[in-house]
Amino acid sequence: MRTDPGRGRLVTGLAAFVVSLLVGGISAAVLSTSYRARVEDGARRDALVIGTSVAQMLAQQFEKAGRFGIPLKLLPGVEAHLTATLAGTPGIAQIILRGPDGREIRSATGDGPGIDSASAAVVVNGITVASVEVATNPAALSSAFAAVGVKAAVAVVIFAAFAALAAGLTVGLALDRSTARLTAALRRTADGDFEPDAGNGRAGRAHGAVGRAFRALAHGNRHVRERRAVFDAYAEELLEVDFDGSVRPDVERLRREVLGRPQDPHEPPHTARGA
Repeated sequence: MRTDPGRGRLVTGLAAFVVSLLVGGISAAVLSTSYRARVEDGARRDALVIGTSVAQMLAQQFEKAGRFGIPLKLLPGVEAHLTATLAGTPGIAQIILRGPDGREIRSATGDGPGIDSASAAVVVNGITVASVEVATNPAALSSAFAAVGVKAAVAVVIFAAFAALAAGLTVGLALDRSTARLTAALRRTADGDFEPDAGNGRAGRAHGAVGRAFRALAHGNRHVRERRAVFDAYAEELLEVDFDGSVRPDVERLRREVLGRPQDPHEPPHTARGA
């Protein structure tokens, strides 16, 4: 029986790596997807809160200008102010200042599209003279969690590698040692040494194919020893009544055949009685 040293460690480590990778990957995918959904939902609410605050703040600023009787269309620096506010506030996609008729007066637009919107009216002396609309996009708020899937995948691979190493050094090493002991026992059995302790000990109590092989070997050796004991008993009975020694050569020849021992080259072959 030919064995490959380290094969048990390799197979066990590979199996542990694959199982850990599959289980960990599925778990990480489910958890990261759920976590990402919660983060995106929270970021969307936060972006809408920020957009509402920005709309109210700008509306209050424009109300001050309206109280001085300055038309918002003629108010200088409005577009630059909206652009600066847009650039300095995360989660904002667009800001539009509209007149009382709904027409756009000034605006500032970012790179991403708006998903939700908030608005605030510009009221001067009880009259709505304009409105500020703010479109929000939570992508900027949730971008910090964009790589959570990649990080989870890296963590799963590292965990699977450690699991493979641990399995190879524990279970795989024990499997290699048990296989080596089984191989040695089979070789001794093939050489005619039907040892009584094959299948006993820690290796014989092992589970799986190696343990079953040890127990089968022990059972076979025990059966051979029992048959040999019966044969020896019959042989001794025959030798007890072999008064002239004529039966002994045949008995010894049969013993050699049963025990698998080669015939002595100096001993002449024996023919059957009466030949």
